[in-house]
Amino acid sequence: MTRSEKRIFLFLSILITLVYAGVFSSISLWNHYVFRTFAFDLGIKNQALWDYAHLRMNFNTVITLLDGEANILSNHFEPTLMLFAPFYYLFGSYTLLVMQIIFWLIGGWGIRRLILRAGGSIWLAMMTMLVFYSMWGVIGAIGFDYHANVIAAAVVPWFFVFAYERKPLAAALILFFVMNSKENMALWAVFLSVGILWHFRRDKNQRKWYIALTLFSAVYFLLIMTVFMPYFAQGKVSYPHFRYSALGGSMGEALKTLITRPAQWIPLIWDDGTTGQPLSSNPKLQLYWHVFLSGALLLLFRPKFIIMLIPIIAQKIFSDDPMHWGIYNHYSIEFVPIIAAAGGLTLAAVKNKKIHFMIGVLWLLSVLDATKGFMDAWQPNPYNRTQIRFYKSSHYTREIPYEAYHKILTYYIPKDASVSATSYLVPHLAMRERIYQFPHIGDAEYVVVAEDFRSYYPFPFEDKSKYIDARDRIENDSSFVIVFRDRRLLISKRKYNVSFIK
Repeated sequence: MTRSEKRIFLFLSILITLVYAGVFSSISLWNHYVFRTFAFDLGIKNQALWDYAHLRMNFNTVITLLDGEANILSNHFEPTLMLFAPFYYLFGSYTLLVMQIIFWLIGGWGIRRLILRAGGSIWLAMMTMLVFYSMWGVIGAIGFDYHANVIAAAVVPWFFVFAYERKPLAAALILFFVMNSKENMALWAVFLSVGILWHFRRDKNQRKWYIALTLFSAVYFLLIMTVFMPYFAQGKVSYPHFRYSALGGSMGEALKTLITRPAQWIPLIWDDGTTGQPLSSNPKLQLYWHVFLSGALLLLFRPKFIIMLIPIIAQKIFSDDPMHWGIYNHYSIEFVPIIAAAGGLTLAAVKNKKIHFMIGVLWLLSVLDATKGFMDAWQPNPYNRTQIRFYKSSHYTREIPYEAYHKILTYYIPKDASVSATSYLVPHLAMRERIYQFPHIGDAEYVVVAEDFRSYYPFPFEDKSKYIDARDRIENDSSFVIVFRDRRLLISKRKYNVSFIK
């Protein structure tokens, strides 16, 4: 590669990064600005971030299960969130969304470096970078709040880079970051290590590193689940996220079922309980179809990457929650670095540059087509496709006067007051000691209810009458006085202090 070609390649890579920074920001940051982010999950994380920024542990009040009595690390083990706390003073309630975008963009440069180190052409490296930025799993995750598994998935390309460059210590540090991003990411780290171990199975020096890393990941996962999280729970809450009743009532039972009763779980790979319904309505088949369009055939040439996907597929398709099965929200983000790396490395091994370029173009076009179809079919309520279709004018409109509401909330709600608020207001008001998701009131001094005729969470849309009843009770409650009201927004202030209730 000539110096001129290197400059052009660098320029185009920077241009791609800037374009996608704009795309991601127009989805994620704009959603937050117009109140299309939610108490679950950005509100939860923002309150934790605020506490960490003030050098305190977080006893979360948004999660009613914790209700300010248990450390948030007992709900999800995400200590990497602490690393982002200093940036709160720069970006405020947007901090985690900004970090999520930055990390994903940096991950794209990891994919770029990986393909170049493997002998791929500059054009293949850029195409794989585009795949990494464009895949439907990314758009779904960026369009729905902040989640720590997105951060973990973003750094996985750098784990591959350092592993392939035979820098096991650097790879181990990256993987340790992944393990501390979320408790299930530590389990994923076991399979990531096994995949790289398979790659180095004939290299004695590298092999021993990844045997050790595999064992460490497994032990660390067990420590998180049996020691660290119970310690932070202090006996007040149990782990709430094991929802795999088809496999058993505990992780031990689930493992036993997977080993001894294959007939019990094999049908769950495709069965979603919609017998007699059209195949297109099956979210599991929809997931497999999108994975296929994104380059599943290329995975067959790199089976070590299939190993890495085992826990990701299992945690989706065996879940009790149908939302986990399909393609929406952030539940598919881990597919992206695996498929992008496997596909790029497979094509890099094709010696004929024209052939691997042509296949790369077809791969990228297939990914873009799958993503466009995904964006047009986006279904999760309450805002459906308006959340992610940044190329449509409807994305930039809102049912509420969002600019005015930013000013009203700042003016009427003191920074140190305890607040109960509608779900999509909570992320903006979460930077305080006590913040609740309405209709949970707790000891809130202020109750803020906004009506956009779209979201009534935590009530389902069909039960909006219950939400309206809860709002009317606050409006007519003699212990509160209304300090602001318009057609869509109600702010009530408690007449007396209830701190003695705590």
